[in-house]
Amino acid sequence: MRTHEIDTQNYWKYMFKALCTRDRLTRFVVLNVEELDYDVNTSRAAARNKFRMVQLEIARESEFGVMDRTFFVKTHLGNVINFNDTILGYDLAEITCQELEDYELDPKKNKT
Repeated sequence: MRTHEIDTQNYWKYMFKALCTRDRLTRFVVLNVEELDYDVNTSRAAARNKFRMVQLEIARESEFGVMDRTFFVKTHLGNVINFNDTILGYDLAEITCQELEDYELDPKKNKT
């Protein structure tokens, strides 16, 4: 729930490669939305009611009704996500981060 800003000079000076791109997004179905008691004083955006911390119970859309496996995640998007919504997210249980290992092993890529 904390926000950080990076000015344009530092953003372009220290460019980064995203580990996950939109082609790795997975569709999930929201099964439950639970309010969390979270101190909004730690974030300017939360204090302006831009964000609301909630815990979601979700299931992969492809497995919905087939398997009983669900996941619990926390999100700051509680003001827009509702029960039975379909959302996109990165399925960290299924993603291999080979790109990160390649990046760490190649010293040339670390000098960006």
